[in-house]
Amino acid sequence: MTTLDTQTNLMNYESFVTCISGSISEGNEFILALLDFDVFNGSGHSGIVNGTELLMSLSKLLQAAFPDARALARYAGDRFAVLLRQTPDIADNRMTVLNTNSLGYRAVYSLAQYPQDADSTQELISTAEDRLFFNKRALFLKQEEEMMRSEKMKIVGEMAAGMAHEIRNPLTTLKGFLQLSQSQNYNIKPWFDIIMNEITRMNELTGEFLQFSRPGMSDLKPIPVCDVLERVCFMSESQAVSHGHTISLSLFNVNHSLLIVADRDKIVQVLLNIIRNAIEAMTEPGTIHIKAKLMMDELVLEIEDSGPGIPQDELPNIFMPFYTTKESGTGLGLSICHRIVQDHGGRLTVASVVGEGTQFCIRLPVTFDRSSCE
Repeated sequence: MTTLDTQTNLMNYESFVTCISGSISEGNEFILALLDFDVFNGSGHSGIVNGTELLMSLSKLLQAAFPDARALARYAGDRFAVLLRQTPDIADNRMTVLNTNSLGYRAVYSLAQYPQDADSTQELISTAEDRLFFNKRALFLKQEEEMMRSEKMKIVGEMAAGMAHEIRNPLTTLKGFLQLSQSQNYNIKPWFDIIMNEITRMNELTGEFLQFSRPGMSDLKPIPVCDVLERVCFMSESQAVSHGHTISLSLFNVNHSLLIVADRDKIVQVLLNIIRNAIEAMTEPGTIHIKAKLMMDELVLEIEDSGPGIPQDELPNIFMPFYTTKESGTGLGLSICHRIVQDHGGRLTVASVVGEGTQFCIRLPVTFDRSSCE
């Protein structure tokens, strides 16, 4: 009968169980340690190229770590078993070896003592296996908690970057008005309210950042579509003019009685992001066309530019966080827009032809009850 495991030269499972039974028959006190190594999930040492080398490496490490063991065995797969003599200092020694990760690999382990924990071979093994299961589960829950904490920190980082990105929008509006005022001697008094509104908006965005944002929309109410579009065009005009562009607004079956239930500032944020992307994309003077259509029970907003267009292989990625083709920018703008539109029960899509331009299409549900609008 074969007593050794061919891949590790340690005892195999059957011979190890026989050794446990023999120790019990002799009336010896001992400790059974089961070790489960997390080495077959990409966490092995460099230079070890296959499973056999890895198992042999673990075998040598265990023999060096437990030179006084009564028995060492490959228990199953990447699990090993050690039979330790019960001596006064064995507890301190075993905990030092196992808890400090001095074996060089991450190991989950369990201990069962004879005769304190069991009075038979099978009961002792079952006790050790049960404890190993619970220890592995505890480690899994701990790792899951750490991952959740890491994910929360990632979200906080995304929020910080996203908020900085969004604060740039009102700053760009203010900068545009000031540049026009300086270069063309414009009196900014007619735009004083717009400027103050943008400053207020920055303050609100900062407040949301400090609160780490609230889930969903914070101010949903019926708002006139035309009012939103006129405001967006007015706010984008200075930047468009400074780049040599014009903005064209066309309405089809859309009038002041047409409402959408929305958070006004967030819808404005979406439109400004898309329009400003269009302004920056167009290297030659051109027109940004904004079209609003009523189709069945949906408002369809189309923003078209005559920029260089987006390659087809890049289109599936443009709404992904941090995806950007710009040298500056976080790549969060369109991702945030996509999420906001979805939160409003709508859809945001894009179509583009290289050399001709890009069209973004927003579809939102509508209502006609103006009496509910402030």
